[in-house]
Amino acid sequence: MSLARVTLATLLSATVSSSVIAQDSTSRPVARHEPSEFELRSSGSVAFIQSRPTGEFRSNIGFGYGALGSYVFRVDRLGVLGLRADVGILDYGSEHFDAPLTSTVGGRVRVRVNTNNYIVPLSIGPQVQWPTGRFRPYVNAGLAAQFFYTQSGIEGTSDDNEFASTTNQSDWTGSWVAGGGVYIPLYSKTTSVSIDLGVQYYNGGRAQYLKPGSIEGLPNAQIRITPLESETHMMLVRLGVKIGL
Repeated sequence: MSLARVTLATLLSATVSSSVIAQDSTSRPVARHEPSEFELRSSGSVAFIQSRPTGEFRSNIGFGYGALGSYVFRVDRLGVLGLRADVGILDYGSEHFDAPLTSTVGGRVRVRVNTNNYIVPLSIGPQVQWPTGRFRPYVNAGLAAQFFYTQSGIEGTSDDNEFASTTNQSDWTGSWVAGGGVYIPLYSKTTSVSIDLGVQYYNGGRAQYLKPGSIEGLPNAQIRITPLESETHMMLVRLGVKIGL
């Protein structure tokens, strides 16, 4: 057999094989993920939040800023009644100063000392929502807790890598929460996306916490901590995005 005939036979064989493979791949059904009932009833939100202390708490600290994550499980298919859980973190004040790394090294290597004051709000409880329309208002309530802690850490003055930290003060208190808001749908096909605007009131109990200036430096590397104590009522204003099936 000549080289030309061998080459032609090889090309024909390859063409037939490619055609068979292509037909097989196109005829094979593509597997699609079918959402489970749990997925269909679940939604989540991520929001920017601002805390606004009220009462005695307001006279001790100012506004705080942070983020909040929310999860809602629809109890009924329409989504009128749901179970909601929230967790967030807020920074309500910080201090920064530069210092030598050690007395031995002196000023050749300097570090930045950062002290931040945090609130971690948690809550769980029912939510009632109007499930259809251009604007979908909701109200929620539940049991809550507020965790307070102040943390100091050091990082290099030429980079932002923190390499040591200490918790200076921590406390927590129980609370109840009530609030409301509105979902504004932006997109609704396989997955719905909505704007989440809302506010919550935390009726916090008494707790100890710090603010900028509560830690005083003393000689011989000592410090004096002067905590504040009060009831911890506050409002949380929320702007976020809700995603759910």
